[in-house]
Amino acid sequence: MKVREWYWRIRMARWEKKLYPDLQEYTPAKNKVKNILVYHISGLSFAGTEKCLQLIADSLAEEYRVIFMYGDKTFADERKQAMHPNIVFIPFSYDTNEIAVPHRMTGMNPHIKEVLQEHDIDLIVTASPGYSHYPWNIITNIPIILVNIFGAPTLQKNVCKFIGISDTVRLHAQQWTGELPERDITMYAPLAKEPPENIRQLGADLRAKFNIPESDFVFGRIGRNDDAIFDPIGIRAWQKIAPDYPNTHYLIMSPPPVLVDIVKNESVPRVHFIPPSASEDDVWAFHGAINAMAHFRRDGETSGVAIAESLMVGNPIITHRSHIWNAHLEYLNESCALIADTDDVVKYSEHMKTFIGLHKQHPDRWSEMQMSSKRIGAENFSPLVYSDNIRNIVANI
Repeated sequence: MKVREWYWRIRMARWEKKLYPDLQEYTPAKNKVKNILVYHISGLSFAGTEKCLQLIADSLAEEYRVIFMYGDKTFADERKQAMHPNIVFIPFSYDTNEIAVPHRMTGMNPHIKEVLQEHDIDLIVTASPGYSHYPWNIITNIPIILVNIFGAPTLQKNVCKFIGISDTVRLHAQQWTGELPERDITMYAPLAKEPPENIRQLGADLRAKFNIPESDFVFGRIGRNDDAIFDPIGIRAWQKIAPDYPNTHYLIMSPPPVLVDIVKNESVPRVHFIPPSASEDDVWAFHGAINAMAHFRRDGETSGVAIAESLMVGNPIITHRSHIWNAHLEYLNESCALIADTDDVVKYSEHMKTFIGLHKQHPDRWSEMQMSSKRIGAENFSPLVYSDNIRNIVANI
C-alpha cells in the first residue's frame, strides 16, 4: 500500500505541474497550530459527512482562524448561515472531478495550494472514504486530520489523526494498515446541533400539515433519496400491517424515486412524503413528528446520523442487518431498538406491531425505551462532546 500511495503521489505531482504550472509550493512555519483549513468538495451540503466537517469548523472557530473551502457546485446556503461567524468561507470552482481514484480535478480556482499560501495554513481537516486522494495527497508537509467514512486505508505520513466514524470503519482500514493506536481512533459522526427546545411544536405543526392526529402512531424514515441505497424491507413490512392499524402512518423524508413509485403504483396507504431539505428546523420537525424510526438502507450504515438524530429526540428504532455495513448495530440494543435480519420483511413487520402495542398498551415500557434512546444518543453522538474531543486533538498536534 505504501508503494501504491507513493506511485499516485508522484504521478499526481507531475500531472499537477503540467496542469497548474504557476503553482508555488508552500512550506508552513514550524509554529503551533493557528490557521486551519477545513476542506471538502461538497463541504457545505447537508449530508452527514459534511455536517461533521461543519461542526469541526464551528468547534475550532473561537480559538483558531478557520478557513472553510468547498466546491461551488454542491452547497446549501442554509448550512453556511448556521455556522460560526468567525469562519472564512472560500468557495472554489472546478471544471472536472474524476470519479475514479485519485480524483484528479481540473480547473480548480482558487487552487488549494494558493489558499494554503495566502492564509498560512498549518493544519488541514478533511474527510474521505479513507484513502488519500487529490488534491491533498500530494501535500506532505502539513499535518492532516482525516475523517474516515468508509473504511479505506491510508499510510500517508502526514495524516496525524485518522478518525473512523465507527469501530466497524476503523477496524476495516486496519486490515491493511495494521494497528496504529497513536493515529487511529473512533469518534461516531456527531449531530450538527442538539435538538431544539421547540422540537415537539415543530413536530406537531408537521403532523397538522398531513392531518395526522396527535394520538396516532407514526413511523418515520429519513435519508438520501438515492435508489442505489434503497432497501424495500421497510415499505414491504408497512404494507403487511397498514390495513390492520388504521391509526398509524409512515412519514418519509427525502424518499428515493423507486419508493415513491411503489407507494403510488401499489396504492400503499398512509405514507406521507416530505422533500429533502437543508433546513435544521425541517429535519427536527420530522423527528419531532414521529414516534419511532423505521430505518432502512440497503448498504447499511458506517455510523448512522439519521438514527442518531432520532435517538437524541427519544425515538426508539426499528432497523435491519444490511448487506454491507452494520455499524449501527454497535450502539443499538434491545433497550432502544428492534432489529430484523437481512431481507426479513416478516420480522420487520412484527417489530412494527410490537412498537405500536407497547405505545398503546404498555406506556411505562414505551417511556423506558424513549429514555434509553435519548441516553444512547447522548452518549455516542453529542456535538458538545465531539467538539471537546476535536479541540483536544488539535491542541496536541
